Amino acid sequence: MQQALEYALDRAEYIVESARQRPARRRVSSSGRKSLYQKLYELYIEECEKEPELKKLRRNVNLLEKLVSQESVSCLVVNLYPGNDGYSLMLRGKNGSDSETIRLPYEEGELLDYLDAEELPPILVDLLEKSQVNIFHCGCVIAEVRDYRQSGNAKTSSYQSRHVLLRPTMQTLICDVHAMTSDHHKWTQDDKLQLESQLILATAEPLCLDPSVSVTCTANRLLYNKQKMNTRSMKRCFKRYSRAALNRQQELAHLPVPPQLRLLDYLHKRKERKSTPFVDLKISKAGNCVDMWKQNSCQLTAPAEVDVEKYAVVEKSIKLEDSQPTQVWPAQDVKDDYIFECEVGGQPQRTKVTIFQSVGDPLVYGKIYNAKDPEADDVSDLHLIHP
Repeated sequence: MQQALEYALDRAEYIVESARQRPARRRVSSSGRKSLYQKLYELYIEECEKEPELKKLRRNVNLLEKLVSQESVSCLVVNLYPGNDGYSLMLRGKNGSDSETIRLPYEEGELLDYLDAEELPPILVDLLEKSQVNIFHCGCVIAEVRDYRQSGNAKTSSYQSRHVLLRPTMQTLICDVHAMTSDHHKWTQDDKLQLESQLILATAEPLCLDPSVSVTCTANRLLYNKQKMNTRSMKRCFKRYSRAALNRQQELAHLPVPPQLRLLDYLHKRKERKSTPFVDLKISKAGNCVDMWKQNSCQLTAPAEVDVEKYAVVEKSIKLEDSQPTQVWPAQDVKDDYIFECEVGGQPQRTKVTIFQSVGDPLVYGKIYNAKDPEADDVSDLHLIHP
């Protein structure tokens, strides 16, 4: 089983590389009229035969843009405006002028989701059928996406353009069947099913019924290369910084925190309060030191002589009598520190509990600090007897 799977993967790699380098030519249809898929395939063959200008670069990409530049193909124009201006749809009339039909905010992103999935939106089928120019090509629609967001001003003519082929789905085919059978003629259920089957045959891509595992591996490889940056996690990251998400964050910033999220809001404020500014401390050379606050290097020289008697402090020693026993207290060992924080009246309060235990003694005691500063005088002792 493992060897068969490895052979199928190698076969898929060979098929993909062969299609890139030496694609097979197809027969031209007898009707003489070429479909959109045939035009794209012939353009793909022409680009494969050309030598690339630079090595490790392929010319057989961006075929839809090259086809639109060579032929006058009618398109659906989608404009993406900066800021909160939203996006709009434009249809081109018979005289070549573009007229804006729909303008929507970014919060209503259902049409953008269909564009991202390269699918024909069912809600636009009726609108596109009523346009003055036929923009359907084998049931598909070529959409030109004009992005004005990089320029920052929608009034300027500078934009980034790319073309997307919107393919029909089962939902759009059902809408077409309902639209075609809504006339005065009486359609039976068998007639509708026959019409639907003919529409599917006319719009569906060539189907491969080879039961080989290599076919599945090849399809998965092509789909992976196409959807490599279109995974669910990547979409979630993109939507987090989209215009609709940023507008929602600005609206919620002025609203009070709901009771269910008070703890989360307190933790965020605490994290922001504890964040200290970054200080770039440079490593000083020998003889130099760096001022942490002003970042100014200063020269410090060690004194040659120090007057010890001037700075020394003499303390009187206490003499103990020989008969008086000497008490030796055991050393203190800090066991643990516990810090409790709460917020009262918008001001944070902190309570610190320090637990001590003497070495070799079962006595355990502690100290409680009820102040903002642990060095404050408000200290109370807590005596605990270890069992």
